[in-house]
Parts: sequence; C-alpha cells; structure tokens
Amino acid sequence: MGTVPLVIMALYIVGTPIGNLGDITKRAEETLAKVDYIACEDTRHTAILLSALGIKKPLISYYKQKEQEGAEKLVSYLLQGKDVALVSDAGMPVISDPGAVLVRKARESGIKIETVPGPTAVTTAAALAGADGGFVFIGFLPEKLSDKKKKIAPFVSSPLPLALYAGPHDVKKILAFLFDELGDRKAKLVKELTKIHESVIEISLREGISEEPRGEYVILVDGAEETSPNLSLSPEEHLSLYLSQGMDKKTAIKKVAAERNVPKDEIYKLTLK
Repeated sequence: MGTVPLVIMALYIVGTPIGNLGDITKRAEETLAKVDYIACEDTRHTAILLSALGIKKPLISYYKQKEQEGAEKLVSYLLQGKDVALVSDAGMPVISDPGAVLVRKARESGIKIETVPGPTAVTTAAALAGADGGFVFIGFLPEKLSDKKKKIAPFVSSPLPLALYAGPHDVKKILAFLFDELGDRKAKLVKELTKIHESVIEISLREGISEEPRGEYVILVDGAEETSPNLSLSPEEHLSLYLSQGMDKKTAIKKVAAERNVPKDEIYKLTLK
C-alpha cells in the first residue's frame, strides 16, 4: 500500500510597494508568481501590480468589513493544500491593514506562515523625517470621537513621538483632534511617500495644515515634554528645595522658572520675601 504524500501548504504575508512599483522585492515577485491564490483588499488595485509584473493569478477579495468570512474561506483553501499570498493595497499586510484574523486562524489550523517583508509607510516616513529613538505607532484612528479618545488616552504623556495614518479627507480633522487632546505640539506631516510629490511638512498642531490635503499622510507628533516631579510643590517649596540642595540662587531661579514654564522674574520675586 503506497504512502499518501504529505501536503505542505503555506500562507505568505507579502509586502508590496507603497507607491513606486520599482520597490517590489525579487522575493515578493517570485512568491506572487508561485502561489495558487492571492488575497487582497481591492482586486482592481492588485490587478494593476500583477499586470506590471506580468503575473496572472486568481484574486480573492479580503477586506476589513468581511475579514472573518474571508479568513475562513482562505483557510479552507490552505487546508486543501493550496498556497495563498496575502497582500494589502500598499505596504505590509496586518499593519493597519486586514490580515490579523487570517494569520490567527491559519496558525490555529497548523498552517505554515511565512513573511515576505516589504515597505511600510510608518518606518519610511520616520526615516524621511529624521525621527530617531523610537516612536509609538497608533495607525488609523477610529471614526467615533469617544473611540478616538480611548485609543489616544494611554499615549498622551508618552515622551516618544506618536505616529498616525490619515487620508486626505481626514487629516485636518485629525490634527484638530490631536490639538484638543495633546495641546500644541510640533508635528511633521509626511505625504505621498515614494511618489513624485513626496514631501515633509513641519507644522504645529495649533496651526494645522493650510494647503489642500492630497494623498495619504503619516503624522509624526512630538512626544510629551518631560515634567518635573517637583511641580506638585508650591513655587516657594520648589525654589527652597533647589536652594537646600546647594544650588546657587541664580541657577535655582532659572531651573524653577523653566520647569514651571513661568517668567524668571516671577520666581525671583519669591527670593525677596
């Protein structure tokens, strides 16, 4: 009696260009050419990429609103021994794009999962803007105001920059929301990554954006300024603390004024009492 051959199937998470089609990797191209099915957000969008690569494959629509049903369908194909590649319209699937449900179900079913890395807008924007030392990636904000507040709340006091995604129709509204929640901070708007009009715009949240928004944006907002634990003290106690530590009067006045964000004259008057 013959041995039944072992069927090895795999789900490939494939990163695709975020703008310039020349950014497709050789491995991504080879993977898309060899799989049985390609799952994608918008079949029309992915068809353009495949046409440019000279690849013809069956496309399966897999988008956020139908992610649960789509994942079940794709897992059934995978369990039949078919290879499936998951792509998003741009960048890396799962990162603020559909895919998490499929990855979880595939792993629960014992399906092999491989990543084929590609461009990601947030890291590309951080590099272009000269951001270093890390950031907090928030991605897209929810639609409802209460949900927006809930998502941003844990990061209001983060000293790290906050990175968000925004479409052209939402960017002004999101900047206004961030001003309300975070106060006036400096921010960089990075738009049209890897495209002809790629640029970085430096603004404050208070002033927002004056130009008519076009294209997709990555918003990089400065982190919260570090606050002194001594702000719970009264100004007199704050000044006395530094003087008792041996700090000279001039330095102590300057330090207290800076930490409390008040004029030095205001703190100097305390020394006259």
